[in-house]
Order: sequence, then structure tokens, then C-alpha cells
Amino acid sequence: MILALLLLLLGLGFITAEVFFPSFGVLSVLAGAAVIGAVVLAFQESTTTGLLFLLAAVMGLPAAWLAASRMFPHTPLGRRMVAQGADWSKEERAAVEQRVQRFVGQRGRSQSPLRPAGIAQFDGERVDVITRGEHVEAGTPVRALQFEGNRLVVEACHESEEKSA
Repeated sequence: MILALLLLLLGLGFITAEVFFPSFGVLSVLAGAAVIGAVVLAFQESTTTGLLFLLAAVMGLPAAWLAASRMFPHTPLGRRMVAQGADWSKEERAAVEQRVQRFVGQRGRSQSPLRPAGIAQFDGERVDVITRGEHVEAGTPVRALQFEGNRLVVEACHESEEKSA
């Protein structure tokens, strides 16, 4: 019984270690072997003990993996490996929106291919833009439609539209 409990705990430890030390499945295989061994030994003890160990394994392995996965980004290694998004303050977001919002309705020119995101120039200022899915070649005249998220949404405009405006 004690050996079965030790094997179950060892299996849980291996699956937790797999999250922190990627071994390309080696630790997961060891965890599986340890847990299977624990369940087999527990069933040799009694059917009730075996079922309890099986239940513990079925619930414990995912719980251990989930707990380790949630802790990982807070470890020194995790902080280096997991990309941290830039948190903009309301003031920074409002400043960017105000700066770019003035281009809505204006015409500019794409500075890079828009596939669908890229750079366009409006009134001599380079701006991150995105299309609604279409691809636009560099140097194509574009019209700013709206400000969405943190980018200006644009569409290609034809030379005839550009001259009439």
C-alpha cells in the first residue's frame, strides 16, 4: 500500500516536472508508468483501494498538470519564456487613439505591403494599419475607414477616387 502511494505521488511529481522541465515526453511516460504501477499495486491490495487510486490518478494527473501550468508563468524561467503583453494605461491608449483618429476619412499611401497589416503614411506620419482582409501592395493609395483596437483600418482606393477627392 505504501509503495502504491509513493508511486502515485511520484507520477504526480513527474507530470508536474514535465511542465517546468520539458523532456519531450520522457517525464510524461515515467509519470504514466508510475501511476499505472500504483493502480495495479492498489488493485492487488483490494478492489476498493484500486478504484480509489484510479480515481485519484484520473483526477490528480490533470489537476497537477493544470496547477503547474498556472504556476509556470510566475517562475523566473516562465517570466523569461512567456511573452508579457504591454499594458497600456487609459491615458496612453487615449493619446494613441487621439493621434490616429484624426486620419479617419483621409487618404494616404501604403508604405509596406498590407497582408493585411502593415504601415501606411498619412500627412507625412507613418501609422500601423490593417485592411479588412485584402492584400494591398506597397505604394498603393489607401483611405482610412475607422480606428479599431490599436490600429487604423484602411482600404485601397483607386486612382480615380483619389483624384476626385
